[in-house]
Amino acid sequence: MNVCIIKYSRVPWFALALCVIISSVIPTRMSADELPLNVRHEYFTGTRDVLLATDPARISLDGTGWFGDFASPYMHVFVNGRGPFTFLFDTGSSFTILSSKVVKAAALDVVSQVPGHHEIVMMKDVQVGPVRMHNYFAVVADGNEVDGIFGFNSFGNDYLTFDFAHQSLLVSSRPIRLRSPISMQYTLSHHCPNIDLNIDGKTLSTLIDTGDDAYAWEATSHNLNGLLLDHQPVTSAKVVNGQTGTTRTLMTSVDGNLRLGPLSSSRPAVAINESLPVPDIGIDILDQFVVEFDRVHKRVDFQRVFNGTHFTVPGEITAGFYISYRQPGRHVSDVLPELAANSQGMRPGDTIVSVNGKSAASLSYRQWEGLLRAGRPILVAWVHDGQSHIFRFPVVELR
Repeated sequence: MNVCIIKYSRVPWFALALCVIISSVIPTRMSADELPLNVRHEYFTGTRDVLLATDPARISLDGTGWFGDFASPYMHVFVNGRGPFTFLFDTGSSFTILSSKVVKAAALDVVSQVPGHHEIVMMKDVQVGPVRMHNYFAVVADGNEVDGIFGFNSFGNDYLTFDFAHQSLLVSSRPIRLRSPISMQYTLSHHCPNIDLNIDGKTLSTLIDTGDDAYAWEATSHNLNGLLLDHQPVTSAKVVNGQTGTTRTLMTSVDGNLRLGPLSSSRPAVAINESLPVPDIGIDILDQFVVEFDRVHKRVDFQRVFNGTHFTVPGEITAGFYISYRQPGRHVSDVLPELAANSQGMRPGDTIVSVNGKSAASLSYRQWEGLLRAGRPILVAWVHDGQSHIFRFPVVELR
């Protein structure tokens, strides 16, 4: 089967297109079964050699991606005694992925190098806070803008409890007693957890995706067929898919109620992305809960960190353009055609000079995110074709 699990960061022009599920990188004349069976089993299953210094073991989620993404669960990891490296824990990834940077720094052994497949390496020792794992197989793939990605099969079969409000992951041999949790069964699709959400009587099998901090809820137009949209979808960010290339995401909201068990969200915002393999919910929904995965019984518990029975499905907050953090200085990476940035003549590649009167050269992703979340107009000076411009851009929520 040909599968591409897509990850989005809150910098929406950047997408981690994890098309490294083995069949998606094999020429048609080859089969995934040509990998040694023991190797294929090991990287899909994940190591079971997991030691907890304390039970439960608390892992701090205080890392960021290379360019400052921080909302998803990032953690500091040592591999074969080298590091620290920054790993994303991504429940939407079928297995663990390492950058070539980690492979080289930790002098990892290549255990499979079959033509047409990604290299498979074995980490003898992995330490994450008070947790150690041994003899851990991983796929080598670059372009993910983190040093590594822990897939959903990481940390053996131990219980995983994500407390996003307190930036921690608890790994335990027994469940943590949550207060009045909402319990749901999940199914594994390509080794990733999917639950059934309901929208106005329509059931959607939906990926729980801790690696997605760009959109709260995403689906394809086919998934939304038959539902009443509040308005014609409007243009949102560009995203990149390893199989389909660069496409635009559209934003709208549904005139209905999205239900997660007994909880609901009225008129939820939805990002429409035709490249998605399945609908997914990301960090902007998950961080309203403490989320615990029981991987023995395939159950996920949601403990509310809000009062009542209504959760929020927000849209995309934007000033109408996106900033690149990949190079020195700050440049425009994308402009939305229907908002003020485009009408004011801003274009991709323009140089951002200042933001609210301060030099933009060292503007961090977290600082920009804070300005957007504050919701107040942002004064931006920029240069286009050698001409200086300045404008106070309104911050809007696309939904």
